[in-house]
Amino acid sequence: MKQTLRCWIVMLSVFFYQITIAQDKLITGTVTSSEDGSALPGVSVAVKGSSKGTTTNADGKYSLSVPQNGTLVFSFLGFETQSLKISNTATFDVVLASSAFEFDEVVTVAQGIDV
Repeated sequence: MKQTLRCWIVMLSVFFYQITIAQDKLITGTVTSSEDGSALPGVSVAVKGSSKGTTTNADGKYSLSVPQNGTLVFSFLGFETQSLKISNTATFDVVLASSAFEFDEVVTVAQGIDV
């Protein structure tokens, strides 16, 4: 009896695992700059609320297996973070806008060693 119950639990676990995997889909795309249209290498592409993520390659291209109902978050230093809801489209080309950030002042600290 215990062995039959264990067998059913294992079979149900495998079944639900397969359903979860089947709901993921492969998303690809390119991330470019809004200023000059150049590809942005090293952009962080993550699925919101999960540990899944990747970065764009030297050509600004990425690919990531994501859940059907997820949200992709694109972030890069010096650019506005952008979020996109995943739809039926398998390709998401993203254009990131530059962030208008200026420093008010710069402080320089010098340290020396007394011997």
